[in-house]
Amino acid sequence: MTSADRSWVVPDLAPLIFVPKRRARLLFYDETDVHWCPDIGRVYQVPSQQLKVDSPGKDRVRYLLGSVCYPSGEGLYEGYPHKRNEEVQQHLGHVLEMFVPDFCFIIWDNASSHTTPMLWPFLWEYQDRLAMVPLPTYSPHLNLIERLWRLMRDQITRSHFYSSFQELSEALVGGLTRLPFERFQSLMGIQMQAQALAA
Repeated sequence: MTSADRSWVVPDLAPLIFVPKRRARLLFYDETDVHWCPDIGRVYQVPSQQLKVDSPGKDRVRYLLGSVCYPSGEGLYEGYPHKRNEEVQQHLGHVLEMFVPDFCFIIWDNASSHTTPMLWPFLWEYQDRLAMVPLPTYSPHLNLIERLWRLMRDQITRSHFYSSFQELSEALVGGLTRLPFERFQSLMGIQMQAQALAA
């Protein structure tokens, strides 16, 4: 190959070499049950007096699917009547829409709705923007969104009765919306060095 021939080859390689970098995001995903019947848990009460909490009598359950971005704190939380692979796929699709055109690494556990082959076509279709990172078995402490669920139960749902499921849902949304970012940072163990990565 002569030098003249090489002059035609090198310019054609330029688009392959100078590829713009795509921003990547790290998200923690999980589901949690939301019951209309309140749980009785840790509360302050008068000694020798049993705590009484109203109940609707017949429980009603919905499922909260959530993804939280680390360390920015941006998140998507959606209520569904089920937590099957169909709902998981729909939620992941909404996450991708929320963070266009970023690449999303999503950390989650090995629940059956996450590992089912029925989810594979969706993951294959969006492999250019989505990568799932499975956690080891029995390691909920590694999924940071679990800390958010625990706070939600302690401050919003535990030992508190709401007159309607709609009121309960609004309380959950309001609690997540009003959570101070400083409290969120503390909850997630975010340090000042990690904040710089989100800039």
